[in-house]
Amino acid sequence: MAKEQISREEAIQVLTMYQDLASDAETKERFIEVLADAGRAIGYAPAMRCLVMCVSPEDAIRWGK
Repeated sequence: MAKEQISREEAIQVLTMYQDLASDAETKERFIEVLADAGRAIGYAPAMRCLVMCVSPEDAIRWGK
């Protein structure tokens, strides 16, 4: 999705979905897969801010404000 133009609201929804998947990950490998998928979908910086640094999806997405 990052290659396509998506709205900020859509990106927040997608990141929230990946946040739920990451919280359900039971292994480090699964968490890394979710993180990589989120990075490809909305960008690696917002994915890292949200999934690794525990920033809310609204604050992790800095574009489109």
